[in-house]
Amino acid sequence: MRKCLQNIAFTALAIVFLSWLVRLYDSSLRDPSFFSGWILFTGMAAQWLLHFRKQLPMLPLGRAATWLKTHIYFGYFVIAVFLLHTDFSMPDNWFEWVLWSLFMLVAASGVIGAYLSWSVPAKLEQYSGPKTFESIPAIRYRLAEKAGRLALSSVDQSGSLAISNIYADTLRDFFVRPQNLLAHLRGSQRSVKQICDELKTLERHVDEAGKKTLRSIRNLALAKDKLDFQHAHQGLLQCWLFIHIPATYCLIVAVILHVSIIYAYSSGAP
Repeated sequence: MRKCLQNIAFTALAIVFLSWLVRLYDSSLRDPSFFSGWILFTGMAAQWLLHFRKQLPMLPLGRAATWLKTHIYFGYFVIAVFLLHTDFSMPDNWFEWVLWSLFMLVAASGVIGAYLSWSVPAKLEQYSGPKTFESIPAIRYRLAEKAGRLALSSVDQSGSLAISNIYADTLRDFFVRPQNLLAHLRGSQRSVKQICDELKTLERHVDEAGKKTLRSIRNLALAKDKLDFQHAHQGLLQCWLFIHIPATYCLIVAVILHVSIIYAYSSGAP
């Protein structure tokens, strides 16, 4: 917490110092938009260092967590530079609206991503332990296979169709594909509780071997529910990247065009 407050204070001081420099530049009868514009361009380029850090994990470039924190706090600084560069005003023409909209999309998705990067790993660790997003389908398949075998074996053991029927009617769809993703994002466990209650109710109507089978299936259902929790939250992180990264690419292209147009019409004279 102390480190976080220090980072916030340092970022705030950097913003105040930059604001003072922009006003000083303006008082020298120069156009401050050139000064703040190049700082903004440099800051946006620096933000891409995190992307390159992810592409080169084998090089001794420091911890990824440190780079991510730097990226987040520096992102807040870049947002402040953008507001100074635009003088807190709205765009005047369609191209400026494109630039403004793209930057706001990147900034908003970045702020949301910063929250997700802080909150999601803690939830995953607390609820079920971290798993890679790519491994989730294979784990889900194994759980479904075990549950199906247990349901079928109950018919051979007792001759009763009670367990196999509830598996076919309720549990098969639950095991074979992700379920209750929105509920997991809200933190609700009502669906898995309902499944466990149905299995517990069925225990009254089966023999001892059937009770043991139902308890095993219930444990698999709880494990599947935790896997769905992983899928929901890690999938949210994946969806966020599909917004933030393409929008950033579009913004880079638009910024390069913006700089080219400005210098083409001004000959670079501030």
